[in-house]
Amino acid sequence: MLAVFDLDGTLLDGDSTALWLWDRACRSVPRLLATLLVAPVAVPMVIAPRTRQAGASILLWIATVGLDERALRDSCADFAARFHTNALPLRWRGQGVETLDAHLAGGDEVVVVTAAPTLLAQALIAPLGRPIIVLGTSLKRRAGGWVADVHCRHQRKCQALAEAGHGPRWAYAYTDSLDDLPLLRGADAPMIVGRGKAAKRRLGRAGLANGRASAW
Repeated sequence: MLAVFDLDGTLLDGDSTALWLWDRACRSVPRLLATLLVAPVAVPMVIAPRTRQAGASILLWIATVGLDERALRDSCADFAARFHTNALPLRWRGQGVETLDAHLAGGDEVVVVTAAPTLLAQALIAPLGRPIIVLGTSLKRRAGGWVADVHCRHQRKCQALAEAGHGPRWAYAYTDSLDDLPLLRGADAPMIVGRGKAAKRRLGRAGLANGRASAW
């Protein structure tokens, strides 16, 4: 059976992409100044679903301008290495990883499908040493930097799963976000996770007859 997991807020206790972009901005005065300059426009764009890809691409371009593909991969690898040594304010959610491991131990196939860039998500997950498939946002080169190509969010997550050969439905889905409603609706056993009563509130808003909520 197939178990599908979101990454940020589900397996991780924060937003890996936002932290990576901010980390890159803080390493360069020009990048930092440019990020702070566009933030009042770009951040509200990221929050709104219709402009999320454009807003994210603005911040992504500022953080990556001047990087070729190898340097981009190296940046993701360096970020992941510091994450795994607890040098960043980002951690695995213990119950999330335990649940993932339980699926693997039971013989299930596990896929992480995330709006984070695929390169970043793969760099974070690979050191776990688990047989996990990672599907995420693809990037493309634009004017010397990198922007989002196919943004892996909402319905696009379901399309990514289908294109990867997993069909239109799956046994389990885990996420903390109602932006993933299409993913939850495609699961026989959808699970909304969150802190305290947040997961139950989201479950109520989701209207999933077969859904469950869990405090991770």
